[in-house]
Amino acid sequence: MARSEGGASPQWAATTERRRQLPFCLAPSTVALILALACVARLAEIAEDIGTALRALANTKIHSNAAHPSISTVS
Repeated sequence: MARSEGGASPQWAATTERRRQLPFCLAPSTVALILALACVARLAEIAEDIGTALRALANTKIHSNAAHPSISTVS
C-alpha cells in the first residue's frame, strides 16, 4: 500500500484549529462547573451576610438590656 504524497490521509489530518477546540462533551461540563462554583460562592456570601445580621441583632439586644437600669421600689 502506497502513502499519498501529502503524508497522512486528509480525512485524519488534524489542523491547529481542530486541536485547540474542546471536545463537544467537555464544554457543557465546564460550563456546569463554572455555574456550580458561582452558586456556591453566592451562597457563601449570603451565609456571611446572615451571620453579620444575627451578630448585630444579638449585640443590639445585649446593649438594650444593659441600658435600662433596674428600678427598685423601697417600701
